[in-house]
Formats: sequence, structure tokens, C-alpha cells
Amino acid sequence: MAVFEVAPGVGVALVSALPACEVRIMPTGPGLLTLVGEWHPDVIVLFRPGNELIQSVGAIAGAGQIVVSRDGSLGSLGLGDVELHGWLPAEATIQQVQLAVESGLRREREQQELRRHQEVLRRILALATIVGRLRSPEELPLLALEGFVDVMAGHGGTGAFAMQLGASAPVRYIGVGRLAAMTGHLDLPNEAAEAIARCFRGEADVLRTAGALVLGVRGSGECVGALYVEGVELPGSFDDLVAMFASLLGQSLSNAVLFQRSSHDALTGLYSRSFGLHRVAETLALAERHPAPTAVMVIDVDHFKRVNDTLGHAAGDAVLVALADLIRSSCRTSDVPSRLGGEEFLVVLPRTDEAAAALVAERLRRVVAAWRGSYEGVDLQMTISIGVAAAEPKELDTAQLVARADDALYVAKREGRNRVVRAG
Repeated sequence: MAVFEVAPGVGVALVSALPACEVRIMPTGPGLLTLVGEWHPDVIVLFRPGNELIQSVGAIAGAGQIVVSRDGSLGSLGLGDVELHGWLPAEATIQQVQLAVESGLRREREQQELRRHQEVLRRILALATIVGRLRSPEELPLLALEGFVDVMAGHGGTGAFAMQLGASAPVRYIGVGRLAAMTGHLDLPNEAAEAIARCFRGEADVLRTAGALVLGVRGSGECVGALYVEGVELPGSFDDLVAMFASLLGQSLSNAVLFQRSSHDALTGLYSRSFGLHRVAETLALAERHPAPTAVMVIDVDHFKRVNDTLGHAAGDAVLVALADLIRSSCRTSDVPSRLGGEEFLVVLPRTDEAAAALVAERLRRVVAAWRGSYEGVDLQMTISIGVAAAEPKELDTAQLVARADDALYVAKREGRNRVVRAG
């Protein structure tokens, strides 16, 4: 596309005869500026313009390539930062104008692709940074998929993520847009399902099929997933960018899996003992910089041995899983629950004094006492005892604070169980 400002005495036929261009001709400078601001043409040809008009056109964002036809020399214009693509004599021929426009079109297409390339790179790096901070193998794929679909296909696009965390693990699917409710390969076009299978087999990392893009996601040397996005019309030069994102995503996903395995209890999904104690230390250290009390709760299932002895360890595991869910749902978002081992649990309550922590503990105790479950037709219920302790900054270290809560827990057990006891 090209737009022309035609000075008096210049034949309109000269410019309107250009082939393969959508030409707009404006006889005045103000009209030209309005058109350029609204139309954003690829090439603008100015016949005998003044310096002020050239500078005004050059100041418009997205104005495209500027070609000037005027007597004089380029160096004598004094245009400052305005960049000219072409310089023609005042009495330019149609052939000269046509060559200048064609050259400008090519250059503008190249610059548009470069700008798009840079924008995609910026957005992919920003998305990779966000994804890299996540530590949840469940949350990470969905956020990565939503962000990647938005970058590649735009708002309202559709895509899916196939994930396999381990050679023997089943392939799981997450979808957005039209594929939000997908459950398996049958929800995808056949060519997409085959492309995903090829990624898992390690045959390819970037595949294009019928307006769609498929990326293999590798973590720790093996394919852990595949991204599928529909409605993608990107040149092949973008393959390196999307492959880079797939590599960063695979690394982040592997790191999230390793973090979860090392920091979470395999049975309950709560944090592990080591992570829970580490969080107590972190919270105490933070409380020194921003003075506030730190509280902990130590929780124990009452008469848990009876469950194992009478119903078996599988039933005992069901009780522990149920308790973990109740702890998660009863604690505040700032609290950090973990499993100390066996039937004992620890909850860290940042910026909380002992009285407030006791209220949280009492609410949890009541929720647990009201719970009813079943295992293989056998009714299940439980009660818990809770010891609560708190410390001001620099008053106690991690071991001392947890020990005080543990002492309070044993007092609760001696006094009849199913109760909350404060260390203070």
C-alpha cells in the first residue's frame, strides 16, 4: 500500500498507474497527515514537500517508509531524526517511483516482521520468567498454556497441553478455549494427535500442521509434554523463539516436579517435615526484620494406632489424607501446613500471636471432630489434639519454638485429648 502527497503540477496519472498497490492521493499536507495517522500505510511518497511536512509525517507512529521526490541533496534537508527510505528527483518518472515504492514495500514488510519478532520475543521471555517462578506442576502447565496461546494465537485462541511426568505416568491433558474440556486425543484433530505423539517419541520439537503449532517440551533430557496451539500464522523464522520457550518451559516443569517431590509429603500432599521446619526458620528470620510474633501448631491424631490396628494401614492413610485436606481448608492463606511424620502435623502461622493461633487451632479441632468419612464401607471419624506456641522476634529458635508447641500437645493428650492447649 502507498499514499502520495501530490504537489501542484504533478500529474495524478503518474502515481495512480502504479500496479499492485492500493494508492491514496492527497493534494494537501493536512489531509495527508490525517490519512497517514488513520491508515498507517507501508510507503508514503512525498512530491516536492517542505521540511516541515517531512518531519510531521516522520513523527507519526507506524508511518511506514518515506520516499521524497524533490530537487536538492539529502544532506541539505536538515531533518534531524527523520529517516528517508528513498530520494528521487523532482521530475521523477513512473518507473523511478515504482521502483522506490516496491523497495519500500519490501523493507516495510521486513521491518514489520522484525518488530513482530521482537514483540513475540519480549512476550515469550516475560512469560518464561513468570513460569520459571512457579513451583506447582499443576498450576504451571495451565498458566504456560494460557500465556502461550495468547502470544501465538491472540486473545480467544485455543490450545492444549499434553503432560507426562514420568515414563510410566499417564498422559494428562489441559485445554483452553475450545479445547478447555478436552479429555484425550479424540478431542484433537488427527494430525495434531500424531504431531503430539511424534514429540513424545522425540522425533521433532517444532511441528506445523494445518494452521496449528505443536511444540515438544523437554525437561531433564526427556520429553515431558507437548504444547498445541490452533490458529497460528507465524513465519518459520519464529521457530527458534518458540523452541526456546519450549526449552525454558521444560526446564521449569522439571524443576517444579523436583521441588514438589523434595518439599512435599507423598501421601498427603502437604509440605514435608524438612520444608515445614525450614519455613519456621524463614518466618522467624523475617520477623526480626519486620517485628511480629510467629506461632506454630503441632497436631496429632487421637488414638490413631487403633485405626491401623483394627482397619489396616490403608484406612489409616485415608484418615491422614482427609485430615490434610481439613487442615488445608481451615488454615489461612498465609499459614504453612506440613507433615512432621506419622500422624503428626505442623502449621506455621506468620505474624500471629499465641491467642490468635489458638483460635485458628480451635476452629480446626471442631471441623475435624465433625468430619465423617468411610473406607471400604466402614465409617471413619477422628479427633485431634493441638499444641500451640508463639514467640516474639529473637525470643526462640526453630527447635525451641516447635518443642514448646510439642510440650503443649502432650499436655492436651494427658488432659483427655480432643483439645487445644497453649504453651504460654
